Amino acid sequence: MSIRGRGPHTVIVQPRKIERYKGAVEYVDDGPPVKIERCSVQSVREWATAEEVMTYGLSLISMRRVFTRTWPADANGLVYFNGGIFETVGDPQHMDGSRRTAHWVTTIKWLGDGPPPHIPDDEEQAGK
Repeated sequence: MSIRGRGPHTVIVQPRKIERYKGAVEYVDDGPPVKIERCSVQSVREWATAEEVMTYGLSLISMRRVFTRTWPADANGLVYFNGGIFETVGDPQHMDGSRRTAHWVTTIKWLGDGPPPHIPDDEEQAGK
């Protein structure tokens, strides 16, 4: 299946869910972060732009597509890639033409820079 399962990138996905309490909405983590290796992250040129927002001035809009074999989150997940934090735009799409070519396509939008969450390796988990 070409680059869909053998891509050069690694992303970390933090599944989140929405909790509502008396009309307030809060995003909370929904399980541990998941590292996805061998995926492909591609810029979407027509969506890389800047727009002016009255309260914040000029803000950059940078969107990308992530192609992976699996996807552990829904539309509320956060994605960490290349030193940046991204939010999911819309629902991740599962392309299930056949077992060999099945993959997920997720559009993500840049929020800012920040460190990724720590993912314990197998040795750390065995030591618990």
